[in-house]
Amino acid sequence: MMLSRHPRLPEACGARSLRLGDAASAGPIARLPSLAGSGAHLHLMHTKGRPRSRYPVQYAAHADASSQQREDSSSVNTGPAGLHGANLGATADPFAPKPDWSSMSYNQQYTALFGDAPLDTLRLETKKAICRPCREAQNLEAGATKVLASDVHAVRRRNLWVDRKWTAMDVGYAAFLGGMHIVACLAPFTFSWEMVGLFMGMYFITGCLGITLSYHRQLSHRSFTTPKWLEYTLAYCGVLAAQGDPIEWVSAHRYHHLHCDTPLDPHSPYEGFWWSHAGWLLDNEITNVRVHDRTNAADMEGQWFYRWLAKTWPWHVVCQFAILFVLGGLPAVVWGGALRLCWVYHITWFVNSASHVWGNQTYATGDLSRNNWWVGILAFGEGWHNNHHAFEFSARHGLEAWQFDMTWILIKALQIVGLASNVKLPTEKQKERLRLKNV
Repeated sequence: MMLSRHPRLPEACGARSLRLGDAASAGPIARLPSLAGSGAHLHLMHTKGRPRSRYPVQYAAHADASSQQREDSSSVNTGPAGLHGANLGATADPFAPKPDWSSMSYNQQYTALFGDAPLDTLRLETKKAICRPCREAQNLEAGATKVLASDVHAVRRRNLWVDRKWTAMDVGYAAFLGGMHIVACLAPFTFSWEMVGLFMGMYFITGCLGITLSYHRQLSHRSFTTPKWLEYTLAYCGVLAAQGDPIEWVSAHRYHHLHCDTPLDPHSPYEGFWWSHAGWLLDNEITNVRVHDRTNAADMEGQWFYRWLAKTWPWHVVCQFAILFVLGGLPAVVWGGALRLCWVYHITWFVNSASHVWGNQTYATGDLSRNNWWVGILAFGEGWHNNHHAFEFSARHGLEAWQFDMTWILIKALQIVGLASNVKLPTEKQKERLRLKNV
């Protein structure tokens, strides 16, 4: 595994330069978030004064509005009070000095945003960006621990298992995930090469075609266009991965990109590796505060097919298991169903966790995103995550010839046969503009 070459921030965290002297990691459009982590929001280059967009974003209808939001929210005066005035702004002294939002650690920003108020009373304006935290301040936080073999210092903010509130959704999701992992343990007892072939086929259909090609690059980032019949077919493959309906997934991922590695990011490793991997999925109380407003996916809400999938997607997952059982009995359910689901889950989650703590950075993004070669292979090119965060609109994540990107190969093939158009790629000028000087 590649260790991080993530450069350190300059001494003056308040400078907010995404060039970071030598440095950078920046966030998603998302998570999503949410991936993460994902609709069409601008990444910005922060200078000492006002931020400027790094590149023109042309792939989503709300990109211009998002750019203006980032512009407005970059001001220190629009810190936490601007996000939930009912909790901070309404009681704060209007003549008191405004906090330097950009010099705060992640932990300090989290406390300022969420405070001690019950989460169900918060009404955060999640469609406006806030300044990303100062990494050096986070490194000095009391109680911060380094994620293994990385330079990321995390402070756990939520109890993961005990002494916490479990909503009905949390319990249901934990039971489903736990059940799938238990059934997957039957794989050694139901092994056959035929089942291995079924596993690999379903892994490709749901993981590559469904999640990376459809949910992520086409729907979240609009990096290419296909005929509607093909778009809907690919999206249906994503439903079979049991990661939620397309609207939900895309909305969370767009928030991840807008708020990458800030306290509004659904899954930042600043709260711990496990949190960014899967913990956030099991804590609907705070995740819902961060991604509750799905109007950032209005481009999909307006299409009947996605509204239908939002209402019916669990039944498609159930039918998938029923068909597997009819065709291949218990071995097919284990290998083509449970084991494959768990595998695709963890590969997807590694993009949010491993690719934000391990690897190297080529481009100044201002967040923790890294290029991670082994995630790149397992996740069909998604592991070239720093490239992706630098150029969210790009249909290609493996920007170098040696960076294997299976999803890009498929997009290029679709383009050659006339089934993909408006394929977006960064120019050499754009790449040089963001390339770190020490790379």
